[in-house]
Amino acid sequence: MTLIQSPPPPRHNRGCLWGCLAVLGFAFLPFLLAAGYSGWFFTQGYRSDPVLRGVVELVRRDGMAEAALGKNIHIIGVEGSALSYMWGGESGSYMVRLAGDRSEGRLHVSARTNKGQLTVQSMILEGPRGTRYDLLHHLVQPRPTLTDSI
Repeated sequence: MTLIQSPPPPRHNRGCLWGCLAVLGFAFLPFLLAAGYSGWFFTQGYRSDPVLRGVVELVRRDGMAEAALGKNIHIIGVEGSALSYMWGGESGSYMVRLAGDRSEGRLHVSARTNKGQLTVQSMILEGPRGTRYDLLHHLVQPRPTLTDSI
């Protein structure tokens, strides 16, 4: 007796689709990782950044910052940062939103760490009504006017 075998059912060939999706996923993976890290840093990660922790401690001890923002000064967000890593150190510029008991402000910081030592190069606090305080030199900077711009 002879058995007749029926041909197997046709397979759907999706090899090209999965191959193209894998290549696209591999190409966009660095961008997705960078976007994810940036989102995490700007919302939560700044709490573990040693430069920002050191700068906030300096601001908390500063009388001008306390007069402008009040007590219990803390970071409520990072608006921007530019970091540069070199062998043994890092330098960075940050724009940080701060809040105290009385009001909120923005802090513009340029700092450098070298082998664990923090060196703050510039620390400008923009207070509640646009008043700018140079916290390193303990000066109140004049407000920029239209004639001061280029």
